[in-house]
Amino acid sequence: MNKRMVLLLSFAFILLMFSSAVIYKFVLEKNRYSSVSIVPEHRSDLPLYEGLEFQDHHYLIKGNHWYEIYKFYRDTLPHHGWKPVYKQAFIEDWGGFMLRFQKNDKELHIGGGWNPYSNETETIFDLNPVQH
Repeated sequence: MNKRMVLLLSFAFILLMFSSAVIYKFVLEKNRYSSVSIVPEHRSDLPLYEGLEFQDHHYLIKGNHWYEIYKFYRDTLPHHGWKPVYKQAFIEDWGGFMLRFQKNDKELHIGGGWNPYSNETETIFDLNPVQH
């Protein structure tokens, strides 16, 4: 095999590896949010609390931030057209919250809480049609 052929095969192999990595990343990103009914990053009417990062089917942030997240969504979402329907904060023990808003025949549920063992605050978003 001559030098030119080895160089051509090497280039083809590198191109194949690169394109495989790009396709794999695309498929992962496309399926990343398949387990959730709403993605705050993809909506202009649902801001994402600064520091929350998507992990599998929920959002996480290091530390005990549940009350700040609760206040953020309780106070911010009405300015984005969401009508508050239900709010509950559980201050005892570890702390957590549940919020429910409605907009255009859709119901948004936001729940979260602090896990002291992992020192993380988890937040879950769920969007469904309003049930009459």
